[in-house]
Amino acid sequence: MEKNISKKGLIPKLVLSKKLLANVFFGLSAALVLFMAYYTYVNLSKYLDMRNEISVNETLHSSLTEKDTLVQNELNKVNEENSALKKQIYDEINLVLPSFENHTYLTRTLEKFETDNNRLRDPFNISNLQYQKQTKADAMPYTKLPFKLTIHSSYNNFFKFLQFVQNSGTLSEGTRLLDIDSITINFTTPKGDSENTSGQDEINFNISMNAYIKSQS
Repeated sequence: MEKNISKKGLIPKLVLSKKLLANVFFGLSAALVLFMAYYTYVNLSKYLDMRNEISVNETLHSSLTEKDTLVQNELNKVNEENSALKKQIYDEINLVLPSFENHTYLTRTLEKFETDNNRLRDPFNISNLQYQKQTKADAMPYTKLPFKLTIHSSYNNFFKFLQFVQNSGTLSEGTRLLDIDSITINFTTPKGDSENTSGQDEINFNISMNAYIKSQS
């Protein structure tokens, strides 16, 4: 037996189905929109955080690079100053203890003392400067350069010369390292003597001395 289906019963079912499909589509669309919004928000936040981190790292890198340049410049400056100081010390040591005889510098050192101290009323005159053959000191890292000279001097300058020899060889004085082997007094001319024009006691003496030379290793 055939059943008759009326159009009135079919239409509500079709309308209901369309509404259901629309609701489902809307729900899915809304869910998709919310998901996309959440996904975009999360990734945008990560992107912004990464940009901020990159910016901070770039700033830090720039700061470190600048500091590294400053440190390197200071290091170069210190190295230059140390090199200059080493050279200065090396030159000063070579003055007081040279590696060769250097007669010229030694003669000029003695002449300078004479010029600085010789006065009409306070004489100091060097004569008969004679250099002798250098001698090697056994088991010592230096060689002696013996020399002799004759000096006419006031007593005041005589003791000043002894002090000069005692202080020789120091970097502060910058004079050749010297010592005295012997002193022989020839004669004295006391003040008031007819040959004494300085008004002070005067002395003539022969002196044997040594200058020192650094041995070659």
